[in-house]
Amino acid sequence: MSYPFFAYMSRLKYIARWGLMRSTIPENDAEHTLQTAMIAHALALIRQDIFHEPTDPEHCAMLALYHDASEVFTGDLPTPVKYFTPGLHEKYEEIEIEARKKLLATLPEELQESYASYLVTLEQDPLWPLAKAADTLSAFLKCAEEVRDGNPEFQEAYRTTRKKLEDLHMKEVDWFLARFAKSFEKTLDQLNQNQ
Repeated sequence: MSYPFFAYMSRLKYIARWGLMRSTIPENDAEHTLQTAMIAHALALIRQDIFHEPTDPEHCAMLALYHDASEVFTGDLPTPVKYFTPGLHEKYEEIEIEARKKLLATLPEELQESYASYLVTLEQDPLWPLAKAADTLSAFLKCAEEVRDGNPEFQEAYRTTRKKLEDLHMKEVDWFLARFAKSFEKTLDQLNQNQ
């Protein structure tokens, strides 16, 4: 029997993000997922190595790796649409849950229990807030790049996403923002001048 789980996951590269906005460089779910996983890993390492609190950076990265997996069925619904009405948001959350269960069922039964924590119950994990913060950070950094490239389409998204991150009051996020975010506003030549 053939199982299509990884064939579905490979389709993340076909799912465009920022569907209602003009981007200077298009971004897909696969690119966003890679960056989110790296940032989630970094946030957990910051918690562990900077703030000396126990955590599991690799597990946090894995939560981030699958955070948008349901979109292989649903696509990426733009945020203004997702929150258009409270009822629509609730309905979309139900659809996401069903999509996650459907994706889990594309794995051999022997693996489903292990993958369930990444596909179905990830939001119940104690490290989920770090993974979710990484998702928001990735969106913010995309906005920073677009604004850097002179795209006014992303100025409001830059401001609101930055405020959303600040309102989290997460020391790991604040530490990351203070030390890494500004570099996304620089060109390659400017980055090279810092070395």
